[in-house]
This record gives sequence, structure tokens and C-alpha cells, in this order.
Amino acid sequence: MNKEMFIKELEKVTEFSEEKCRAINSIIEDTFIVGKTNKEKMINKFEEQLEMTKEEAEKLYEKAMSIITKAIKDKLKNPFK
Repeated sequence: MNKEMFIKELEKVTEFSEEKCRAINSIIEDTFIVGKTNKEKMINKFEEQLEMTKEEAEKLYEKAMSIITKAIKDKLKNPFK
């Protein structure tokens, strides 16, 4: 899954505007995905930069990570697709 596909999928899942989804993608790209402390950093960035509550930021994190993990699983199942 490339960046544009991720942003489009994020728009569908979150129902946010493309501009906001690009900002979310930027935050995800700037923060290493793996690790509990990095999860907290990403959630804090969502709160600060997107002006969200902690609960909204956590839900957004879960939605974004579900898209990423689904894309990884699909790639592992069909490596030549």
C-alpha cells in the first residue's frame, strides 16, 4: 500500500477530510510505529496537532494501525500482488 492509498483508506475509515488525513499520515511517518513509548508519542502528537481529546486520538491511532497491519498481512499473503 502506498501513501496515497493509505490516505484514501484513512479518509473512508475516519470520515476526515483529505487535508486532515495527510496531517495524520505525516505524524505517522515522523514517528516510528513499533513500541509503547512511540504509541504514546503519536497519540500526544494527534492531540496537539489535530486538537483532539485523548480518547479521540487513541481511537484514531487504532484505526490507522488497523489499516497498516491489514496492508502488511495482505502483502505477506500475496507478495507478488
